[in-house]
Amino acid sequence: MSTESKIAFISVTKNGRDLSINIKNLLGEGDIYVTEKLFEKIDLTNNDLYVIEGSLSSFTSKLFERYEVLIFIMATGIVVRSISSHIKNKLEDPAILVIDEKGKNVISLLSGHIGGANEMTNYISSLIDANPVITTATDVNNKSSLDMIAKNLNAHIDNFRENVKDINYLLVNDGNIGIYIDGDYKVDTRGFTTIKNINEFHRINNLDKIIYITNKDATDINDKRIIKVIPKDIVIGIGCRRNTSYEDIKNSLEDLLNKYNLSKNSIKEIGSVEIKKDEEGIIELAKNLKVPFKTVSIEKIQEVEDKFEKSEFVKKNIGVYCVAEPVAYILSNENLIVKKHKYKGITFSIGRLKI
Repeated sequence: MSTESKIAFISVTKNGRDLSINIKNLLGEGDIYVTEKLFEKIDLTNNDLYVIEGSLSSFTSKLFERYEVLIFIMATGIVVRSISSHIKNKLEDPAILVIDEKGKNVISLLSGHIGGANEMTNYISSLIDANPVITTATDVNNKSSLDMIAKNLNAHIDNFRENVKDINYLLVNDGNIGIYIDGDYKVDTRGFTTIKNINEFHRINNLDKIIYITNKDATDINDKRIIKVIPKDIVIGIGCRRNTSYEDIKNSLEDLLNKYNLSKNSIKEIGSVEIKKDEEGIIELAKNLKVPFKTVSIEKIQEVEDKFEKSEFVKKNIGVYCVAEPVAYILSNENLIVKKHKYKGITFSIGRLKI
């Protein structure tokens, strides 16, 4: 079974197979699954055409594990019975679309927001001139939603499911929800009351809830109505002496974040020079922060190191003049917000991705 594509088409009729091939060609990607009988009758060699092994219901379990979008071209009832025992939750389930074999309707069946089924439904409908069928309450009421805001900002929210459920319920039932955006984030604010001054929080008593979008720690804001949405847009460049302990790196980073009032939940990734790929302290830090540890080649650093303060000691030992600043600069797409910050045997720099 292929795992290169993120999209799988599943069909059990000739018309469904042909429509799968057509949409796959329009999208430019996708693996197509058909019954063994249909596979045998195809009169062309196509490496993206595969056989449904066993029953559709049992085979769907494998599809759930390997693809992000499943597009079934068949009756909705068959699809519901096939996926029912494999559904977990909106954070894990793939996007599920259903299309009739004539291509008249494209239905967003499951994981409309987080999984992207609604977006894919609209896109495919535009490609084949079909009717998009979307039943998500916030969408049909022309309002934003907390889970889509979080998805678009790659954001952390405490108690995600409960807060999303509460906010989206208020949105579709005409609740009064404030939203404060701390930064230049692009946010769909339909259905929200925009708050322009942070000091307005305590003076606006008619708000049921307040969405506070910030990468700051913001522990000084105390209001039970507030739900913090923390975009993961911070990257940390790290340089350290060999075998620096995890505790020293962790404590130094916590001090750095505190100085610049940044939430640890805003960290998207940490990075260092490639020679540090097996540095246990950094590896453990990434593991505990639950973020990727990325390394940057010496050659890449050499291309930009002239922009930063140089150290002959670092050059002698590693082969480049500096580590933390160029790594943060590269990983943040050249948007450095904190220059080199020194601790004992450790240096940090901070970059911010624009999202």
